[in-house]
Amino acid sequence: MTRIDRKTGEPILSPKLTVDQLYAMANEPGWRPWMRLIAEHPHAWPELAEWWHTAQEQGFDTAGAAPLPPASMRGRRRVAIPSAPLPPEDEPGQEPVSAPAEQSPPDDSAEKALKDADDDFAALERIADLESDTADIPPIPEAESSGSAVTYSADPDDLKVRRVFPVGKALVAIVMTASLIAVSWMGLQIKNRRAAAMRQEAHETAISACDSAEATRKTIQSDLDRTTAKASRLLKDTSRGQVADPKTLDALNRLLDAKTSTIKGSCAPDAVTSDVDRTTAALRRTTKELKNRLTDLKTAAKAVTDSKLDKTVDDANALYKQTDGKVADDKTRASLLDAIKKRDADAIAKAVKEVNESKMAKEKADAEAKAKAEQEAAAAAAQQAQASQSQSQGSSGFGSETVRRPSSGGSSSSTNTGGASPGWSVPAPSDEDFGLPGGDPGL
Repeated sequence: MTRIDRKTGEPILSPKLTVDQLYAMANEPGWRPWMRLIAEHPHAWPELAEWWHTAQEQGFDTAGAAPLPPASMRGRRRVAIPSAPLPPEDEPGQEPVSAPAEQSPPDDSAEKALKDADDDFAALERIADLESDTADIPPIPEAESSGSAVTYSADPDDLKVRRVFPVGKALVAIVMTASLIAVSWMGLQIKNRRAAAMRQEAHETAISACDSAEATRKTIQSDLDRTTAKASRLLKDTSRGQVADPKTLDALNRLLDAKTSTIKGSCAPDAVTSDVDRTTAALRRTTKELKNRLTDLKTAAKAVTDSKLDKTVDDANALYKQTDGKVADDKTRASLLDAIKKRDADAIAKAVKEVNESKMAKEKADAEAKAKAEQEAAAAAAQQAQASQSQSQGSSGFGSETVRRPSSGGSSSSTNTGGASPGWSVPAPSDEDFGLPGGDPGL
């Protein structure tokens, strides 16, 4: 038997209902108008309350059957669940009992009173069960309008005996029901506050994740900007003739022209949680894209640098081979070879400079030596030519001189073919004079 609150017309559910009873009542269509009472019952489980909210929003057909209670809450005695009752009409001549005011949470003494009332309520349930046995007995006719009193038999075996519901126990039952309603209301408020706190916590978590994703994106973007600036300078300062493979310059140029997708949304605290989650997902996708671009850009810049180093090494190796025996100090070539083996660009540049300077020094020394040798050869040739000319002139003067002996007139004349003034001259002694017979060698 289900009791009805005569003020609200709602059934009063016993606090001793088990989870199996609540499950059967939830799946009974007749109980759907009072499903709120079932969902707010002290023995109701969280899944049942969520199912009730879903049924409120989307309908019972969409929500489907009520969820089974947890296994930990089952195992009690199962009883038959009555059909959904309709609010009964007020009995004639009886005023509706007003509901007591909302009470504050009971202290220890109040809890003891509620426990005693719960025992009384159990007694009332047993009385109600007894009343169900006599439900088919026709009611006793009401007194006539003449005002005569109706007498009842005192025999307990008389089927016409009408049991009188104890007023005191009824008041206890009402107080306990009101207390249960108050406790249920407080539980619902606590549940609502807990749900609101969980939603707030989820929103704050979403904001924190969005801020973290934005900070990560800014860090990667800053690294990408610095790498892009360095790659742009490298591309500007490197000509196609300075690299072994010009295709590396083309690949770097293509990466520098790439654009970054624009992010819509923000991590503002007043934004909706779903919008914040979408912004976080967009930030993470953009961060991944920026990381890939940063990796590709570093790889392309390194390829240009390596190709430039390959070209430097090739040119240095060619210089090393071409300067064999053409430098003033061969140690410079040894230093260049060591730098080539180590692929040290700075050491190669320094060694190349030293080799070129040594080569120029050798070429200058060779040119000076050659010029000096040519000068000396020319001087020797000139000296020899002068000596030859002098000797030739001496020979010509001695052979042209003619000596005339004195004539019979006692005079003699001499003729100088070298252009000397005519006059007398004493011929130089000769072997022939010395060989003259009768000549005096002392004269």
